[in-house]
Order: sequence, then structure tokens, then C-alpha cells
Amino acid sequence: MIFLTLIPRLFTFALVALALNQSVFAQDAEVLTFKHFYKFPVNSHGLEISDILRNANGKERKIVGYMVQQERPHLGRFLLSPRPVQMSEHADGEADDLPAALVTVYLDASQSDWAVPHTRGLISLTGTIEVGRLEETDGRVSWIRMRVAPEATRGMNPNELAEFFHSLQHKH
Repeated sequence: MIFLTLIPRLFTFALVALALNQSVFAQDAEVLTFKHFYKFPVNSHGLEISDILRNANGKERKIVGYMVQQERPHLGRFLLSPRPVQMSEHADGEADDLPAALVTVYLDASQSDWAVPHTRGLISLTGTIEVGRLEETDGRVSWIRMRVAPEATRGMNPNELAEFFHSLQHKH
């Protein structure tokens, strides 16, 4: 029954562009890597945001990572990780295996009602970096966010939508 209530929302989808069109995004965007998010070695105060990440705040950067596979996508956003991760929010609750270096990627405001289905493999995104504590609508706290341009995503064509629904039926 819950699935039936979600169906109307599932008809608005976005695919993250795997090969970003270089003419759309600034070619000179610096690459920000996950290994530069925090200062090392970790001291008694715990993880501290690095100067590299602080300096990226408010600037356009490119990040390459893996989309976190979640049980159900959040509208208008997804998580990007330095390694492949699958979350089981229902079973694990707050005890997840997400790495500390994690980016919450926000679609453009005009796409805030889009659900982004999981994309396997490395993806490259360019967007504006935001650094600082923010409590998300689901209660999760994010420290690093990226806002991507509307051109970073696109609606699914009918064949892609059919493939997506087919993949939901044949999960292993």
C-alpha cells in the first residue's frame, strides 16, 4: 500500500549526467578531492575541516565520487561518497556506514521535487560548494554540500524510465 502512495511521485525523475558537457560548466573549475576535506592526522578534537575545503566554500568545484545507494531517493538531493556505499535506512537507522567525507548534492531549486535514481560507478559533478553545519529535513546533519546547475540533470526518456522500473523488479 505504501508503494502505491509513492507511485505518483516516482513519475518525476532525474538522471545525473555521467559525462558532463564541458561547454555547460566552467572548464577551469578546480577539482576538490575527498582526501582534502579534513586535517590529518586527526587530533584529540576529532575531525577538523581543512583549509582547502574552507577555501572552497562558495566557489565552483568539481568532485568525483560514488552516489550513495539509498533505499528510497530523497527529492531534490542525493549523497556523494568517496567509495561505493549502500544504506539501509529502515534497518540501520542512524547506524549507517557512511564515510565522514560525504557531500550532500542538491539539484537546482526548479528540480527540488525530482527523485534521482541510483547511478552506479564514478560520477563527476561540478557545482558550488557550501561548508558548515546544516540539519537536513530528514534529521541528518550535513557539513559539506554541493549545489549543481539545472543542466547537470535531465528528465528520463520513456526507455530509461521503463528500464528503471524493470530494475526495481529485478533487484538481487
